[in-house]
Amino acid sequence: MLQSGPFEYRDEVAERLARFTVSADANLDEATTRAAKRALSDSVAVALGALDHPASHCARRFVAPLAHGSGCVIWGTGMRANPDLATLVNGSLLRCFDYNDFYVGARNSGHPSDMTSGVVAVAEWVGASGAELLGALAVGYEVVGAVFDAFTTAPGGWDYTNLTGIGAVAAVARLLGLNEDQAREAFGIAVVPHFASDEVESCELNRRGDLTMWKRFNGSDAVRNAVMAGMLAKAGVEGAIRPFVGANGFVAKLKNPVDPLPILTEKLADGIMPRRIAQTYMKLWPVGSVGQSAIRAALEARAQVADLGRIREVRVYSEEGAFDHLVAIRQDPYRPISRETSDHSMPYIVGAAVLDGYVHVDSFDLDRVLDPARQDFVANRVKVFPDPSLGTIKSGKLARAKAGYLSRVEIELADGTVAHGAAKPFPGHPDAPFSDADIMEKLGANAERFAGRASVEEIGAALRGFETIANVREFTARLAFDWERATTSAAG
Repeated sequence: MLQSGPFEYRDEVAERLARFTVSADANLDEATTRAAKRALSDSVAVALGALDHPASHCARRFVAPLAHGSGCVIWGTGMRANPDLATLVNGSLLRCFDYNDFYVGARNSGHPSDMTSGVVAVAEWVGASGAELLGALAVGYEVVGAVFDAFTTAPGGWDYTNLTGIGAVAAVARLLGLNEDQAREAFGIAVVPHFASDEVESCELNRRGDLTMWKRFNGSDAVRNAVMAGMLAKAGVEGAIRPFVGANGFVAKLKNPVDPLPILTEKLADGIMPRRIAQTYMKLWPVGSVGQSAIRAALEARAQVADLGRIREVRVYSEEGAFDHLVAIRQDPYRPISRETSDHSMPYIVGAAVLDGYVHVDSFDLDRVLDPARQDFVANRVKVFPDPSLGTIKSGKLARAKAGYLSRVEIELADGTVAHGAAKPFPGHPDAPFSDADIMEKLGANAERFAGRASVEEIGAALRGFETIANVREFTARLAFDWERATTSAAG
């Protein structure tokens, strides 16, 4: 769209994003509707399982003085707040544990489900239907997939959330009913003032041995910015003239060597149906993405061992990227000292799977991590090795992800017998997708202790039939339970 007047500055990237956002057909087919419901349900399952995380307590303390009766539900409480605040607080739950979905594009990867809290909040605010929310979510995921193909955040040292926020703008724009001009301004408002540094992923530990708590908020803060950008644009606020392609715009700041416009023009072409939401990767276990295959293999091998006391050694062979991310760059991965050092330690997550026969949120409770017998087992019996035959860093993250971030496991017993766990794609991989029953099981496992079985069954039923909901407020009302009271009642 050319600007009127004597100066005709264009930003073709912003124009392409806006055109697709407004014109994309969000009347989803049956398969995409099911995929969108799975993405939403998985996000709710992850969020409700984190209501007692320290970051969640901080988020609720932050929003409490700002709450009012007519806003959006702060999940797990009776509080309500404006949609931008609800987006930030509810979205932080998604990243308390490393448990929500992820998407791997040609040049970048990250967690598109970060946008879910904002999509739900805005849909609740405007009284959208369940079908409208699912359609907006699918459009948002489609844009995230395209920008993950077109941009890389690595050269400039930026965080993936800069890209997820772009997808969130698209989803929010759909729900707010922005026209093409307004959507273009919303993208500009979102990307220019809100750069997020990758310092949040520095792997440096604080005095407690934890990674920065801001990692729990980084994604939802990007989506909060997207919500505000959409609402500001709807009110008539205009962004930078050339937010993406200007001399100091988004592309220049990212320091990308590749022109993103041809890629976006192809990936977001007129007439493309939003279907990428069906290509997301989900997690059965709350650990780093590249550790999922190793847990699957460890559990397979463990099932062949009748007596754990006879284990002499556990050997893990991982593709190079998984070894690098969960061993090489970590501070003493064989002796984790906190939840966050253990759930990103390949030796620990495999050791936990072998010792317990499962991996869940409580696998990383501090008393369990620091148990002397467990520490000894991880430090002295688990060995991890890179195996280029399973995948190389040189091949790129996209190829390794498509294969399943493969790892295999050997458990050697005292008599020399070896139990094997094969290198296969993990549950939740597009080649081994979750069923609807898998999602409901994850919801129950995470939420029952905070919401109670009856409430979880109601939430699950609403999610299964989400496309039939006339007003999203009917759904969010089910999230307005008192998690502390429910937890106390369950314990009593």
